[in-house]
Amino acid sequence: MSYYGARNRLTKLMLDKVENDNFLSQIDHTQVSLYVKFFKLKQQNFIKWYIIPDLDQLSSIKHLFVHLDKDTETKNFLDNCYAKSEHFFTQLMHSFVLSFLQYFMAITSINGLLQRGSMFVFSQEQFKTLIDFQSESKLGTLLDLGAGDGQVTSKMAPFFQNVYTTEMSTTMRWRLQQKGFRLVDVNEWDKIRISGEEESFLKFDAISCLNLLDRCDKPLSLLKQMKDALKPNGLLIVALVLPFKPYVEYNPDNRPSEDLLNTWLRDTCIKKEPSSTMNKVNKQISHLIENVFEPIGFELAKFTRLPYLCEGNLAQSYFYLIDYVFVFKNKP
Repeated sequence: MSYYGARNRLTKLMLDKVENDNFLSQIDHTQVSLYVKFFKLKQQNFIKWYIIPDLDQLSSIKHLFVHLDKDTETKNFLDNCYAKSEHFFTQLMHSFVLSFLQYFMAITSINGLLQRGSMFVFSQEQFKTLIDFQSESKLGTLLDLGAGDGQVTSKMAPFFQNVYTTEMSTTMRWRLQQKGFRLVDVNEWDKIRISGEEESFLKFDAISCLNLLDRCDKPLSLLKQMKDALKPNGLLIVALVLPFKPYVEYNPDNRPSEDLLNTWLRDTCIKKEPSSTMNKVNKQISHLIENVFEPIGFELAKFTRLPYLCEGNLAQSYFYLIDYVFVFKNKP
C-alpha cells in the first residue's frame, strides 16, 4: 500500500469513528435502533435495550421477566470504552497486529494477547438481582464456562466461596490465571474429584454459560453435562444473543454439530411449535425453553434482556448486541 493509500485509509477510519460515535452518543442507552451493516441507520424503528418487544406473547413466562436498566457499572464500562478508543496510537498498533496475527491465531486469542475487546454482560448488582441473592453468606461453588478474560466472571465471583473457570483460548487462559481464577480443562470440568473421596465428583451450586451455546460445537450435549454437574436446585445462568445465529470459531465450516433451533427432545416431550403470531425472537425463546431446557430438567426462574457490550477500536468506541439472560433451576 502506498503512503497516500495508507493515509487515505487512516483518514477514512477516523471519519468513520466520528460518525459512528456521534450516532452512539445520541442513543439514550435505553434504546437501540435497527441499522444495516457498517452501522448506517436504516430506519427510525426504535426498540428498548432492556425491554422485550411484545412480551405479552410470552404469556406463560411473562411474570418471570426482570426489567433492568443502565446502572453505574454499565455507564462506567461505556465511559471507559470511549476513553480507550481515544488512545489513537494504541488502537492503531492493535489494528496492525490484528491484521497480521489473524492469519495464525483466532480473534479471541489475539484479543487476549493484546488485552483488548473485553466484554460486559451485566453489572454485579444486576447479577445479584438475577440470582435473587439475599443471604449474608456466600453461595458455594460457581463454574463459569468459556470465561474469556475473566471480566464478566469478576461480576459473579463476589457471591461465591469458590470459582472455577474454563476457556479454550490459550491467551485468555493466561488472563484468567493472572486474575487469580481457578482454571480447569475444557474436557474435565465435570470430573473434578472431591478431596478424600475417590469416586465422587464435585457438584456445582451454579454454572454460568454466557454467550457460549451459540459458539460451541455441541450445545445440546453441553446442556446435559451441566444438568449432571449441578446440585439439585442449583442455578444455570445462560446468556444468548437472539435471534440465534450459531458460529463455531474453531470449526473449519464454523457450523455446530448440534442445532438447538432444530431440536425437539421427543423422548421426553411432545413436539410443540411456537405460535405463528409470535415475532422471531419470542418464537426462539419459546422453543428453547419448552423443547430444550424444560425437557432436560431446567425450570426457568427469571429472565431479562440487556445489551451485550464490547470494547471498540479505531472505527467505533464500543459495539453491542442484544443479550437475553435466563436463570434456570436444576430440577431434582
